[in-house]
Amino acid sequence: MKKYNISNEYGIYAKITPPFSRILFPISSLVLELVPKMLKSSGEVKITKKRMETIDGNSINLYIFAPVKTKTDKVLLYIHGGGFAFKGYFCHYNLCQRFAGEVNCKVVYVDYRLSPKYQYPVPLNDCFDAYKWILKNAGKLKINADKIIVAGDSAGGCLAVDVALKAIQKNLARPCYQMLVYPVLDKRMATRSMKMYSDTPMWNSRLNRKMWKYYLGNSYYISPNERLNLSNMPPAYLETAEYDCLHDEGIEFAKKLMDQGIPVELYETKQTMHGYNIKNCSITEKAIQKRIQVLKDIQ
Repeated sequence: MKKYNISNEYGIYAKITPPFSRILFPISSLVLELVPKMLKSSGEVKITKKRMETIDGNSINLYIFAPVKTKTDKVLLYIHGGGFAFKGYFCHYNLCQRFAGEVNCKVVYVDYRLSPKYQYPVPLNDCFDAYKWILKNAGKLKINADKIIVAGDSAGGCLAVDVALKAIQKNLARPCYQMLVYPVLDKRMATRSMKMYSDTPMWNSRLNRKMWKYYLGNSYYISPNERLNLSNMPPAYLETAEYDCLHDEGIEFAKKLMDQGIPVELYETKQTMHGYNIKNCSITEKAIQKRIQVLKDIQ
């Protein structure tokens, strides 16, 4: 009998935990760099690559997904997960393409630099530079600066929250919404689910501890759940996985927002493990359809 009641729909993903080590990161980057090269525009969604200069004088790629047949002034900045250390997977790009086509919004995917080679605050700065790039190019993109949504899964969820917080701190246009899918939110790692799930498939508390070490090094950083004042944050949609060490910190963040008057839609998926976006099945599809409807409803 299996230890966790994860749906059989997830197949092998419900049984494996990918290695998370310094040795693997360069190899995985070489492989995953091939993924965006396979992207193709369709009759529904046009995909464009842009090279963006960063605040430290380097440059990174942005991928813009835009609906072809309809006009929209809504834009979503998507920040992929991967423990701050892995590049995006096929599922991330596919999701961006679906959002552009089915939500009818432009999507900007940021290919930020990764830890441990680039530790905090470099990945965050790259994502924030992408946010500022959207604001600066609102006219060219034909979007409304008041209709920027920040979204991310896992570590990308943490970066999305931090981008929103930084925009507020810098007195820039605030994102109108935040969409967080099984987000990383608390470096203290003190929740019940963090203590319970040290051996769950795909991700667990042992890997989570390594992730924070690789990302932060000796940097001083206040994670989203440590922040006392969230009263200026935008409304949120937050999605959790049932058998995930990050489950409880997601719930805590949602409650903190609600306690400070921020509207939150919380969706707790069942029979799921962290990273379930990777497998297209009925549970994942239901969650994606829910996200699509939430994004459609944003005015």
